[in-house]
Amino acid sequence: ISSIQYGGRITDGFDELLMDTYAGKYFNQNALTKGIELFPGYRVPDSTDVTDFRADIEALPLTESPEIFGLHPNADLTFRTLAVSQMVSTIVDTMPKSGGGGGGKSPEEIVNAICADLLSKVPEPFVPEIAKEMLKKLPGGPTQPLTVHLRQEIDRLNIIIILATKTLKNLQLAIAGTLALAGDLVDALDKLFNAAIPASWLKKSWESATIGTWFQGLLMRHKQLDKWLREGRPKAYWLTGFFNPQGFLTAMKQEVNRQHAKDKWALDDVVMTSQVTHPPKDVEQLKDGMSEGVYVYGLFLEGCRWDGKQNKLVDSDPKKLYTPLPVLEVTGVLQKDKVTKGVYEAPTYRVKKRTGLNFISTFPLRTEDPPSKWVMRGVALLCSVD
Repeated sequence: ISSIQYGGRITDGFDELLMDTYAGKYFNQNALTKGIELFPGYRVPDSTDVTDFRADIEALPLTESPEIFGLHPNADLTFRTLAVSQMVSTIVDTMPKSGGGGGGKSPEEIVNAICADLLSKVPEPFVPEIAKEMLKKLPGGPTQPLTVHLRQEIDRLNIIIILATKTLKNLQLAIAGTLALAGDLVDALDKLFNAAIPASWLKKSWESATIGTWFQGLLMRHKQLDKWLREGRPKAYWLTGFFNPQGFLTAMKQEVNRQHAKDKWALDDVVMTSQVTHPPKDVEQLKDGMSEGVYVYGLFLEGCRWDGKQNKLVDSDPKKLYTPLPVLEVTGVLQKDKVTKGVYEAPTYRVKKRTGLNFISTFPLRTEDPPSKWVMRGVALLCSVD
């Protein structure tokens, strides 16, 4: 029923899983029970008279609770927050950009000050020749999978640093009248005035709510890569700080596979698995890195929270939309050895906007509730919630 009658046109795997979960809840033997309540107050009339059905429909509450659909009550807060955010964004976009008559600064003066502030903080790009020599000195040499990943991340971050620096300097020259204010510079002027990220930067970087959080992310990404390059592998990795987190996880599996060369593991048979540190730990509490696999931090749970004492997923607290996840142990195991019972495969996304482009992977998290509960709750892991 789910796959053919209702889900025949569904192409996304997670949408199909959700459809199957709803079908499993409503299309079963219990659905034929007389007087069944789908949810408190939502009773199926035990009658064949259409008048009785109409009367029951008229008696339903005008405002439906998210719990009817298996969601947490916080989902209503999420919906209203998003609506307000979109309204504010529309208002800001339609505001006049010209200066008022109150003697305040003009948009150009404000943006010029923003450019000066950002230029004073933007890090220097990595010098390719120096970085190449430092990569050779890392344990295992430059051909280790995670070291290759580090080099690729450095190359991509350099592109962003150089692009941002060039745009800010050219924008200052354009405001001063030395350069023509056209093309990407016009967009950069408007976006920076509204505390947004220039479109040319977004094409090659990451999504963020404001220029402030975006720039803070730039500094944190540079700090992680620079420390890794200078001091060797960190104890734990900030997954949000990678352009290609999928590549990072693949490199981790490759290294685990190499550690089991004597066991003749085939890379195609190695799959990723994970578990939350127990007792739960913050990155500062870690003494050493994992001997096999990696520690990952900086993830957030949406739709539920993690109970450190019980070591499992539990319902969210009221009005708390996102909760940080303790440090996660991520490693590789053979497909036949992966634990599949008592876990929920939490889809992980770069940002709150859940699309295929933002999807990273799934991390199994321990649960004592049926996984279908968390599917209907819409539980996911997010790298960023700004």
